[in-house]
Amino acid sequence: MSIQLEEIAPRTRQLVYDLVKEAGADVSDWENFKRGAEHAASNPRYCYEWSFVDSDSLVVLNLWHGGMRERNGVVEDALNMRAFAHRIVRLRDDPWRKGEAKAVWEKRALKMDRAIQLAARKRLPVRVIVCEGDERDIEAGDDEASRVHKRLLDPVPWAVTHYDWSTGEVMLTRGVPAIEFVDQFSAPSDPGEQAPEKRVVEGSVFVRSAEVRRRVLLRAKGICELCGTRGFTTAAGQVYLETHHVVPLSEGGADSVFNVVALCPNDHRRAHHGADRVQLQERLQRVGALLTAA
Repeated sequence: MSIQLEEIAPRTRQLVYDLVKEAGADVSDWENFKRGAEHAASNPRYCYEWSFVDSDSLVVLNLWHGGMRERNGVVEDALNMRAFAHRIVRLRDDPWRKGEAKAVWEKRALKMDRAIQLAARKRLPVRVIVCEGDERDIEAGDDEASRVHKRLLDPVPWAVTHYDWSTGEVMLTRGVPAIEFVDQFSAPSDPGEQAPEKRVVEGSVFVRSAEVRRRVLLRAKGICELCGTRGFTTAAGQVYLETHHVVPLSEGGADSVFNVVALCPNDHRRAHHGADRVQLQERLQRVGALLTAA
């Protein structure tokens, strides 16, 4: 185990109420239940939740210590609470496993996804309650609730460093600023926009790696890797570039950082439709190789 992961391994069982309060969130409403203020910590409306939002200024998340990883000295946790909720629905509708996946788990997972979306959109700090205990395995038919034996509040703030708005894939990172760079797949949509009509179609699509796109955006640092201009700033304060597969996936191109570049929208359209697109592809292949090797 890395030094950082060892540092944040919980060794005592603290109350969620105390840790949420320590994180800086308002817990006054916990007192509003029939047992009274002296039993606020056991308010079932809150104490079993997985996430908490404080006045659009702070997000608190319960995360399993065992799900965290350390890479290049940085602690991260990859999640997809939206997909987790969908798995619960699928298992609950399975006639052979009726009742094994509880509706409340779906509700809590979707609530946590919304909290993470808010943190991503508004670049809010994320405080993490690190948990250790018996985590359920719903795929294996575990219908028992997870049991937390130890908890602590990580003193170091976390941030959402990647959120894929189309899939719900999330990367939470310890001790770094919130999302700075987004592309055409990860930029948040305008909440006022009307949801598009959905239609069921048959066929196949290429699934692009969110991790590859994230690494390319971090490599570019908001600068178009072809013309050198800075991407525009979104309404959420993030720098926007578009990720582009130099050799298309449909032509056998690799979904790797060597074959993906970050371009301004104009150069991205040029790479697809410009009269010099063949020459541009050769140039971008050299650019991707050089930047990745640097």
